[in-house]
Amino acid sequence: MISMRRFLISILLVFSFSFPVGAQQIESGSGTGFFVSNDGLIVTCAHVIEGNTKTTVKINNTEYEASIISKNQTYDLALIKINYRNPFHFKISNFNNANLGDRILVLGFPLSDILGTDIRVTDGIISSRSGIAADQIYFQHSAPIQPGNSGGPVLNNNYEVLGIAAAKLNDMQTLITSGTIPQNVNFGVKSENINNILLNNKLGNGNVKSMENAVSATVRVIGYASGSSNASSFTVTNRTGYTGYYLYISPVSSDRWGSDFLGEKVLPTGQAINIKRSDLLSSSNNTYDIRIVDSDNDSYTKRNVSLINNQNIEFTINDLDLRNSTSNSTDNNRPSIRIQNNTGYTVFYVYISPKSSTSWEEDVLGEDVLLNRNSVSVRLAHPLNVENRYDIRIEDSDGDTYTKWNVLVTQNMTIEFTIRDLD
Repeated sequence: MISMRRFLISILLVFSFSFPVGAQQIESGSGTGFFVSNDGLIVTCAHVIEGNTKTTVKINNTEYEASIISKNQTYDLALIKINYRNPFHFKISNFNNANLGDRILVLGFPLSDILGTDIRVTDGIISSRSGIAADQIYFQHSAPIQPGNSGGPVLNNNYEVLGIAAAKLNDMQTLITSGTIPQNVNFGVKSENINNILLNNKLGNGNVKSMENAVSATVRVIGYASGSSNASSFTVTNRTGYTGYYLYISPVSSDRWGSDFLGEKVLPTGQAINIKRSDLLSSSNNTYDIRIVDSDNDSYTKRNVSLINNQNIEFTINDLDLRNSTSNSTDNNRPSIRIQNNTGYTVFYVYISPKSSTSWEEDVLGEDVLLNRNSVSVRLAHPLNVENRYDIRIEDSDGDTYTKWNVLVTQNMTIEFTIRDLD
């Protein structure tokens, strides 16, 4: 089964680690929040503050440290408070009073590392009254949202909060699974769920009457992790060009990778994550193998890494592991060929067998898939046979097969499959 994280939900938190000289804290990520009272109460998403050693709220270039009042992982909501009386705060409207097709606005601070820290506004409509698999905590909307929008207000035409921006459909995993790129499939937590984090705190009556007021009542929430010279931690930065879904760190002496360090998070390209040394398995010589696995199930590995405090370990495309490669000396007798998929469908299996064989060899894609108009380089399982002829079959996401029989194989040749090869 494909996990909910990989297939359906892409968490909207920007990871942006920085190391100011002499600083005791590292900026570990940011999201959005909004005032719900005149005495400093702010609602945001629980995953925005998760794992922070300190959380701040930035207002007019000043950061105010926030105290965590409550958080609820089930509803992905958190209530925080700062010592600041903002002139404007939102009224919370009951989502049940909204209708399908109603216009909405989303305010937030998306992609702050790329776009900057100015507030951004997008618009759309309420597309569904439920989320993934009819989940009643969420509703679906079409207003575009990006990493950093998490915790931002979703507003109706009266500038009242109908929900909280939380997640979007994972474009890449949906393409891999269905062959279709989703369009503006985004999700918010329904406003009535705020009641689950209030405890004894009371919401204000709201006084936002214009876009200018709404901008004033929406804030950037920043998370920090320990980053002092005495802190026992290091950073892994993803610059592969692809989103990382799994991160494994294992002692060199170990024969297995162990647990995924990302958990329910993802690691977008250009972003980083801080790892505590105390979370690692013990290594006698402090040497580890580190691997990132991306949305295409491609892996990137650094081996024999000697870890030091505050080290930044950067992964690039040069760390990509070659598929089906081996140091076996017989590789020179095993031709490498390229399979080009122009069938119009995503391919899940590729089989290559010598013409003389009576059965198909194992799938050479393994955990990978081959998208339409993409190609993959594979190495044959056997040396060239007497006539250098092979039967080659691919199988798409619908279970349809495409076969080329009696192919004369030469080293590094490209074999193109089209709809005409459909069995």
